[in-house]
Amino acid sequence: MFDSGRTSEYGRLMTKERTGVQAVSRWTSITQWLEAEGRVDVVDIASRLGVAQETIRRDLRTLEAKGQLQRVHGGAVQLAHEIVGSNNVVHSAAADDLVLIEQVWSELPRSGTILLGTGRLTSALAQVIVNDPPAQSGLTIVTNSLDAALLLSRASKLSVYNIGGTVSPLTRAQEGDWALNELQRLHTDVSVVCPAGISIERGLSQATPAAAAVSEAEVASAERVIALADEQALGSSAFVQFASLDQIHQIAVTGRPAASAVQPFLDRGVSVKLAVDVP
Repeated sequence: MFDSGRTSEYGRLMTKERTGVQAVSRWTSITQWLEAEGRVDVVDIASRLGVAQETIRRDLRTLEAKGQLQRVHGGAVQLAHEIVGSNNVVHSAAADDLVLIEQVWSELPRSGTILLGTGRLTSALAQVIVNDPPAQSGLTIVTNSLDAALLLSRASKLSVYNIGGTVSPLTRAQEGDWALNELQRLHTDVSVVCPAGISIERGLSQATPAAAAVSEAEVASAERVIALADEQALGSSAFVQFASLDQIHQIAVTGRPAASAVQPFLDRGVSVKLAVDVP
């Protein structure tokens, strides 16, 4: 005898199973794209997979709960242990790098004003701040980085200001006249800049005139300036200079730079912070 109830229940179970398989397939695609591109956008993923945007938003919420990504406005980025460099290339943050960035945060004020420039290391610093936010209100952080601003907005005790301006498709930094006009109005306690190059001969430099102009204004606005730099940037020069060593109060260098690379800066009287002792 035909049992319509059992058939109906079987159909529901099969539909649920197919739905689950499809969801896992979407999650796999999303995490693969995130690993390859550093950031994913809801509209783009929905178009690629041929599903509704709300389905992707639900997927991102699920993946965030699983600890596989961090949602930001319009999409998602990788978690703090993976940070995005130029050309959207993803770099895993070494344990020593995170130790250094945490040390930088431990020495920054918990009240007053901090300005964060744009760069993979300042983005990592923003995530470290969110993971260990101030216990009390009173700290204002200003940044021209879209990604850093979105991350920092998750810390409820912080006051976060985004500079505005033309958004660079390469670095997601806000640049141009609008950004410069806003920066010239500011006075901050500390600026943390992320130079592409830093050398004895040419000071601090960036890869483009627009990035250098913004970094120059960020340095000029602060009572104290920290350069947060990659090991590869130490001793090298990028295209456009934006500050001299005399304008910098401390350099914090990731990685394991050789003593021969660090010593010239020490000889100039520049304070250099490292995560580990140099060989």
